[in-house]
Amino acid sequence: MHELGITQNVLSIVLKEAAKVGASRITKVSLKVGEWSTVEPDCVQFYFDILARGTIAEDAEVFVERIPVAYTCENCGNEHIPPVSTFACPKCSSPKGKLIAGRELFVDSIEVENANSGASKSNGGE
Repeated sequence: MHELGITQNVLSIVLKEAAKVGASRITKVSLKVGEWSTVEPDCVQFYFDILARGTIAEDAEVFVERIPVAYTCENCGNEHIPPVSTFACPKCSSPKGKLIAGRELFVDSIEVENANSGASKSNGGE
């Protein structure tokens, strides 16, 4: 259910960014979502469809790029994507690591249409 609040924030961000460029319609919203963010893309699209009704984002496609979990070994500095069965470093076998990717959640970009000039793209970055 936390996807509802997240989706409300996403919609707020994209509407604000679209207004900055004078968009008449938002056609696509691209999100980057870490595998460990606990966000379900289908739920985000479901809530987005409901929340965007009556706005310039109505009928926009929500595209989610999953960011894999990645660690840096605290022993040797090796950056790696841990296998499902273990978090041990594949280089030195140390179990000590720091999560460096996989919990992200942000608007990467939006695609909009301007009434006068057609389609354009805006990098959200939030």
